Amino acid sequence: MNFELKVKEIIFEGYLLTGKINDKKIIENLKKFIRENKDTDLSYKTNVKAHFTGWNSLIENIDFNNFLKLIEPYTKLIYTKNSKLSSAWGNICKKYDKILPHNHATVSAFCGILYLTDDGPGTFFDAYNLTVKEEVGKFILFHPWLIHSVEEINNDIERITVAFNVNEIKNWEDK
Repeated sequence: MNFELKVKEIIFEGYLLTGKINDKKIIENLKKFIRENKDTDLSYKTNVKAHFTGWNSLIENIDFNNFLKLIEPYTKLIYTKNSKLSSAWGNICKKYDKILPHNHATVSAFCGILYLTDDGPGTFFDAYNLTVKEEVGKFILFHPWLIHSVEEINNDIERITVAFNVNEIKNWEDK
């Protein structure tokens, strides 16, 4: 058997945008939904070593979709092609929970996080050597290849977030 292997580090241009919404109704309704919809079959079984609501649990949630409408002008700053929400879920991290380093390399447009609570350890982005501080209503939009994580929580808090992925709609796909 003959083969040839080429190895090269590939550098890409990444982005990380932060913003903040102030809609308390959206925030409170999402917190309530996530608390009431934990998926015990999936919790602690993904990179999220915490409670998890399931990949598609928020796709049709009216409050989450209202959040997406609020941030649409910001999404256009980082991604101008046609795109659609492909997955959206909630996470609840408590003492000793963490989120392992990972990326979303199978996503073709962008990813996002919405913080529904304050005072968590933040989300660390390896490529930027940056930890984004958590604040209620703060959101992050970022390149899918960016490795990110959350360190183990060492105090008695409840860290609630929404995470989501958006994929490009190709010209030949339904819009």
